[in-house]
Amino acid sequence: MLEKYYNEYSNTSPGIGVMPIKNFDVVYEEYLGLANCEHNIPITAQSVFNIGSVSKQFTGIAVLQLIENNLICENDKVVNFIPEIKHYGEDIKIYHLVHHMSGLPDYNDLLWQKARNDALHSTNAEVLSLLKSQTELHFLPGSKMEYCNSNFVLLAIIIERVTKMPLPGYLKKNIFIPPGMKNTLVFDENQPVVPNRVYGYDQNNSEFHCFYVDTLATGCANVFTSIADMKLYDDILYSYKIINSDSKRKFIEPGVSNDGQILFDYCGCYSYGWMIQEKCAQKTIWHTGGDAGFRSIYVHFYEKNFSVLLFCNCNNLKWDVTYKLVEDLYYRYNNN
Repeated sequence: MLEKYYNEYSNTSPGIGVMPIKNFDVVYEEYLGLANCEHNIPITAQSVFNIGSVSKQFTGIAVLQLIENNLICENDKVVNFIPEIKHYGEDIKIYHLVHHMSGLPDYNDLLWQKARNDALHSTNAEVLSLLKSQTELHFLPGSKMEYCNSNFVLLAIIIERVTKMPLPGYLKKNIFIPPGMKNTLVFDENQPVVPNRVYGYDQNNSEFHCFYVDTLATGCANVFTSIADMKLYDDILYSYKIINSDSKRKFIEPGVSNDGQILFDYCGCYSYGWMIQEKCAQKTIWHTGGDAGFRSIYVHFYEKNFSVLLFCNCNNLKWDVTYKLVEDLYYRYNNN
């Protein structure tokens, strides 16, 4: 099936894996291509991918857990936890961060401006240093929505400062272990050895070049996981084992502006690491990821108990084709 949609991948190139899930059952799965082209290792359900911005939902769940435990609340000012940006970020609230409404500059833009050789190999400490050096916001917090990776880096820093735990340890204990995600981790500046690790590739004409790392920032990216582990996570989203029912409802509640207007952009609305948008005339929460030669998408049709997971380890993934594949899988396995 995958060859029908992606003729650019083969058993001798980087590739792709897909898994649709219906009512907790894997209704189809397929893997095409290599996790490591140098050693001819094929992609499987156990292969561990960098899922890029799909990582944001785990940070969102961690924030909701802290809210449940009365350690923080949505209306808390960010400067209560991160005073380093007080000179211009006094009005930013946690609510603004989780809905991309803060007005902060995206740290990726700031790194490019620095034009250093290692500019993209950023840690959260470097991101905070860059944000600390700014003097103004792009817009008044709560006045508009603008997707910004800096928001989720600051959320990661808040989680660490409130819990007194590094983000990788917190997510492992409170989100990855409960569903049994044994091959999932946050890849950070410690650069651990990752069993079954997939490498990302960049296509240049007909050649593929290994793309080892882009950014080391966490909270916004750098969760490494497998499709098999993400299936376990998808299962637990229907329960209340990691967050309660009130918190789960936050996933589908879009951000609201200061004057009460629902905010959105071309990808829909946003909340706690999820994009909110109708697909196939059904309500979904979803997210894409793109980093260091990797591309990923996770679409959760939460009213239909149906999800699609797709991971790719080459930056030439065609998004229009991928959205068509998700649509075709939905209609194949859902009788409406």
